[in-house]
Amino acid sequence: MIEPLIPFSLKGFLWYQGENNCFLQERLEYTYKMKSLINYWRTKWGNNRLPFYYVQIAPYYYSKSKDRPYTVYSEPEFWEAQAAALKIPNTIMIATTDLIEDPADLHPVNKWDVGQRLAASALSKTYQIDDHPAMGPLFKSAVKSGQSYVLDFDHKGKGLKSMDGAPLSHFEVADEKGNYHPASAVIKNNKVWVNAMGVKNPRSVRFGWREDAKPNLFNMEGLPALPFRTDNTLRDQFKVQ
Repeated sequence: MIEPLIPFSLKGFLWYQGENNCFLQERLEYTYKMKSLINYWRTKWGNNRLPFYYVQIAPYYYSKSKDRPYTVYSEPEFWEAQAAALKIPNTIMIATTDLIEDPADLHPVNKWDVGQRLAASALSKTYQIDDHPAMGPLFKSAVKSGQSYVLDFDHKGKGLKSMDGAPLSHFEVADEKGNYHPASAVIKNNKVWVNAMGVKNPRSVRFGWREDAKPNLFNMEGLPALPFRTDNTLRDQFKVQ
Protein backbone atom coordinates (compact mmCIF):
# COMPACT_ATOMS: atom_id res chain seq x y z
CA MET A 1 0.00 0.00 0.00
CA ILE A 2 2.92 2.34 0.63
CA GLU A 3 5.14 1.24 -2.28
CA PRO A 4 3.16 3.14 -4.97
CA LEU A 5 3.72 6.39 -3.07
CA ILE A 6 7.49 6.13 -3.42
CA PRO A 7 9.17 8.50 -4.26
CA PHE A 8 6.50 11.24 -4.10
CA SER A 9 7.69 14.18 -2.02
CA LEU A 10 6.77 14.28 1.65
CA LYS A 11 7.89 16.01 4.80
CA GLY A 12 7.44 13.15 7.26
CA PHE A 13 5.19 10.38 8.53
CA LEU A 14 2.22 10.31 10.93
CA TRP A 15 1.49 6.79 12.22
CA TYR A 16 -1.61 5.51 14.02
CA GLN A 17 -0.97 2.06 15.49
CA GLY A 18 -3.50 -0.77 15.18
CA GLU A 19 -4.30 -3.08 18.07
CA ASN A 20 -3.12 -6.51 16.92
CA ASN A 21 0.45 -6.18 18.20
CA CYS A 22 -0.90 -5.64 21.69
CA PHE A 23 -3.21 -8.65 21.42
CA LEU A 24 -0.14 -10.68 20.44
CA GLN A 25 1.60 -9.51 23.63
CA GLU A 26 4.58 -8.11 21.77
CA ARG A 27 7.14 -6.11 23.69
CA LEU A 28 10.76 -5.69 22.62
CA GLU A 29 10.05 -7.41 19.31
CA TYR A 30 7.49 -4.69 18.60
CA THR A 31 10.08 -1.96 19.19
CA TYR A 32 12.39 -3.61 16.67
CA LYS A 33 9.52 -3.83 14.20
CA MET A 34 9.06 -0.09 14.58
CA LYS A 35 12.77 0.42 13.99
CA SER A 36 12.59 -1.67 10.80
CA LEU A 37 9.54 0.18 9.54
CA ILE A 38 10.97 3.63 10.21
CA ASN A 39 14.39 2.84 8.75
CA TYR A 40 12.91 1.18 5.67
CA TRP A 41 10.62 4.08 4.83
CA ARG A 42 13.34 6.64 5.45
CA THR A 43 15.69 4.69 3.20
CA LYS A 44 13.10 4.43 0.45
CA TRP A 45 12.57 8.20 0.53
CA GLY A 46 16.29 8.84 0.65
CA ASN A 47 16.33 10.72 3.95
CA ASN A 48 17.34 9.00 7.19
CA ARG A 49 16.07 11.93 9.26
CA LEU A 50 12.48 12.11 8.03
CA PRO A 51 10.18 12.83 11.01
CA PHE A 52 8.14 9.89 12.27
CA TYR A 53 5.40 10.89 14.71
CA TYR A 54 3.20 8.15 16.11
CA VAL A 55 0.28 7.59 18.47
CA GLN A 56 0.14 5.72 21.77
CA ILE A 57 -2.25 2.81 21.24
CA ALA A 58 -5.63 3.75 22.69
CA PRO A 59 -6.57 2.54 26.19
CA TYR A 60 -8.58 -0.67 26.06
CA TYR A 61 -9.28 -3.60 28.38
CA TYR A 62 -6.93 -5.99 26.61
CA SER A 63 -6.46 -8.08 29.76
CA LYS A 64 -10.24 -8.55 30.00
CA SER A 65 -10.93 -9.23 26.34
CA LYS A 66 -13.20 -12.22 25.70
CA ASP A 67 -12.12 -12.29 22.06
CA ARG A 68 -8.47 -12.90 22.92
CA PRO A 69 -8.46 -14.83 26.22
CA TYR A 70 -4.75 -15.64 25.92
CA THR A 71 -3.85 -12.02 26.62
CA VAL A 72 -2.28 -12.15 30.06
CA TYR A 73 -0.34 -8.93 30.31
CA SER A 74 -1.53 -5.38 30.57
CA GLU A 75 -1.55 -2.67 27.96
CA PRO A 76 0.93 -0.44 29.82
CA GLU A 77 3.64 -2.97 28.97
CA PHE A 78 2.89 -2.39 25.30
CA TRP A 79 2.95 1.39 25.83
CA GLU A 80 6.41 0.83 27.28
CA ALA A 81 7.51 -0.91 24.08
CA GLN A 82 6.10 1.95 22.03
CA ALA A 83 7.89 4.54 24.15
CA ALA A 84 11.20 2.69 23.76
CA ALA A 85 11.09 3.54 20.05
CA LEU A 86 11.58 7.19 21.01
CA LYS A 87 15.29 6.37 21.15
CA ILE A 88 15.14 6.43 17.34
CA PRO A 89 16.11 9.96 16.23
CA ASN A 90 13.43 12.41 15.13
CA THR A 91 10.47 10.50 16.56
CA ILE A 92 7.58 11.73 18.71
CA MET A 93 4.85 9.79 20.52
CA ILE A 94 1.61 11.46 21.51
CA ALA A 95 -0.50 10.24 24.43
CA THR A 96 -4.15 9.22 24.25
CA THR A 97 -4.92 8.36 27.89
CA ASP A 98 -7.21 11.39 28.30
CA LEU A 99 -9.08 11.00 25.02
CA ILE A 100 -10.98 7.75 25.69
CA GLU A 101 -14.53 7.74 27.04
CA ASP A 102 -15.00 3.97 27.22
CA PRO A 103 -11.98 1.62 27.56
CA ALA A 104 -14.28 -1.27 26.63
CA ASP A 105 -14.48 0.18 23.09
CA LEU A 106 -11.65 -1.17 20.95
CA HIS A 107 -12.14 1.59 18.38
CA PRO A 108 -12.59 4.93 20.20
CA VAL A 109 -14.41 7.56 18.21
CA ASN A 110 -12.33 10.60 19.17
CA LYS A 111 -9.81 10.77 16.34
CA TRP A 112 -10.14 14.54 16.02
CA ASP A 113 -7.95 15.33 19.02
CA VAL A 114 -5.47 12.65 17.99
CA GLY A 115 -5.13 14.38 14.62
CA GLN A 116 -4.79 17.77 16.27
CA ARG A 117 -1.95 16.53 18.46
CA LEU A 118 -0.11 14.99 15.54
CA ALA A 119 -0.51 18.20 13.57
CA ALA A 120 0.70 20.27 16.51
CA SER A 121 3.77 18.04 16.82
CA ALA A 122 4.63 18.58 13.17
CA LEU A 123 4.03 22.33 13.33
CA SER A 124 6.19 22.65 16.43
CA LYS A 125 9.07 20.22 15.82
CA THR A 126 9.26 20.04 12.02
CA TYR A 127 8.08 23.48 10.90
CA GLN A 128 9.07 25.26 14.14
CA ILE A 129 6.26 27.80 14.02
CA ASP A 130 6.07 27.94 17.83
CA ASP A 131 7.98 26.84 20.91
CA HIS A 132 5.34 24.40 22.18
CA PRO A 133 6.53 20.93 23.21
CA ALA A 134 5.91 18.34 20.51
CA MET A 135 4.51 15.82 23.03
CA GLY A 136 3.50 15.43 26.65
CA PRO A 137 5.90 14.98 29.58
CA LEU A 138 8.15 11.96 29.13
CA PHE A 139 9.84 10.32 32.12
CA LYS A 140 13.53 11.23 32.22
CA SER A 141 15.02 10.35 35.61
CA ALA A 142 14.27 9.34 39.20
CA VAL A 143 16.35 10.28 42.21
CA LYS A 144 15.68 8.81 45.62
CA SER A 145 15.40 11.33 48.45
CA GLY A 146 14.69 9.70 51.80
CA GLN A 147 11.30 8.02 51.56
CA SER A 148 10.46 9.88 48.35
CA TYR A 149 11.39 9.77 44.70
CA VAL A 150 12.01 12.96 42.75
CA LEU A 151 11.00 12.53 39.11
CA ASP A 152 12.09 14.69 36.21
CA PHE A 153 10.66 14.82 32.70
CA ASP A 154 11.46 15.87 29.18
CA HIS A 155 8.92 17.85 27.13
CA LYS A 156 7.75 19.85 30.12
CA GLY A 157 7.09 22.94 28.02
CA LYS A 158 6.35 25.89 30.23
CA GLY A 159 5.96 23.61 33.23
CA LEU A 160 4.12 20.70 34.80
CA LYS A 161 0.60 20.94 36.17
CA SER A 162 -2.43 19.02 37.37
CA MET A 163 -4.88 19.33 34.49
CA ASP A 164 -7.96 19.44 36.74
CA GLY A 165 -6.39 21.15 39.75
CA ALA A 166 -6.80 18.02 41.88
CA PRO A 167 -3.89 16.13 43.52
CA LEU A 168 -1.78 14.24 41.00
CA SER A 169 -3.27 10.82 40.33
CA HIS A 170 -2.24 7.29 39.35
CA PHE A 171 1.18 7.26 41.00
CA GLU A 172 2.26 4.10 42.82
CA VAL A 173 5.36 3.16 44.81
CA ALA A 174 6.81 -0.34 45.20
CA ASP A 175 8.07 -1.55 48.57
CA GLU A 176 11.10 -3.78 49.11
CA LYS A 177 9.07 -6.87 48.18
CA GLY A 178 7.92 -5.33 44.92
CA ASN A 179 4.34 -4.75 46.03
CA TYR A 180 2.85 -1.49 44.77
CA HIS A 181 0.99 0.99 46.96
CA PRO A 182 -1.01 4.10 46.02
CA ALA A 183 1.22 7.15 46.36
CA SER A 184 0.81 10.86 46.74
CA ALA A 185 2.61 13.15 44.32
CA VAL A 186 3.19 16.89 44.23
CA ILE A 187 4.93 19.25 41.84
CA LYS A 188 7.89 21.12 43.31
CA ASN A 189 10.37 23.15 41.25
CA ASN A 190 8.93 21.66 38.08
CA LYS A 191 9.62 18.11 39.24
CA VAL A 192 7.31 15.52 40.78
CA TRP A 193 7.91 14.30 44.33
CA VAL A 194 6.33 10.91 45.05
CA ASN A 195 5.95 8.94 48.29
CA ALA A 196 3.60 6.41 49.81
CA MET A 197 2.60 6.36 53.45
CA GLY A 198 4.11 3.37 55.21
CA VAL A 199 6.68 2.61 52.50
CA LYS A 200 9.93 3.55 54.20
CA ASN A 201 12.30 2.18 51.58
CA PRO A 202 10.63 2.59 48.17
CA ARG A 203 12.11 0.53 45.37
CA SER A 204 10.47 2.05 42.30
CA VAL A 205 7.63 4.20 41.00
CA ARG A 206 5.09 3.66 38.29
CA PHE A 207 2.56 6.05 36.76
CA GLY A 208 -0.66 5.46 34.84
CA TRP A 209 -0.01 1.73 34.98
CA ARG A 210 -3.57 0.67 34.26
CA GLU A 211 -5.49 0.19 31.05
CA ASP A 212 -8.25 2.58 32.08
CA ALA A 213 -6.12 5.14 33.92
CA LYS A 214 -6.71 8.81 33.16
CA PRO A 215 -3.83 10.53 34.96
CA ASN A 216 -3.98 14.30 35.40
CA LEU A 217 -0.25 15.11 35.05
CA PHE A 218 0.10 17.40 32.02
CA ASN A 219 2.38 20.13 30.78
CA MET A 220 1.13 23.70 30.68
CA GLU A 221 0.35 23.35 26.99
CA GLY A 222 -2.30 20.72 27.78
CA LEU A 223 -0.53 17.51 26.74
CA PRO A 224 -0.70 14.47 29.06
CA ALA A 225 2.32 12.66 30.45
CA LEU A 226 3.04 9.19 29.09
CA PRO A 227 2.68 6.23 31.49
CA PHE A 228 5.97 4.78 32.74
CA ARG A 229 7.73 2.79 35.43
CA THR A 230 11.11 3.76 36.80
CA ASP A 231 12.44 0.18 36.81
CA ASN A 232 11.84 -0.24 33.08
CA THR A 233 14.69 -2.17 31.48
CA LEU A 234 13.17 -2.53 28.03
CA ARG A 235 14.40 0.87 26.86
CA ASP A 236 17.98 -0.06 27.75
CA GLN A 237 17.65 -3.39 25.94
CA PHE A 238 16.57 -1.71 22.71
CA LYS A 239 19.52 -0.84 20.48
CA VAL A 240 19.03 1.83 17.84
CA GLN A 241 22.17 0.99 15.84
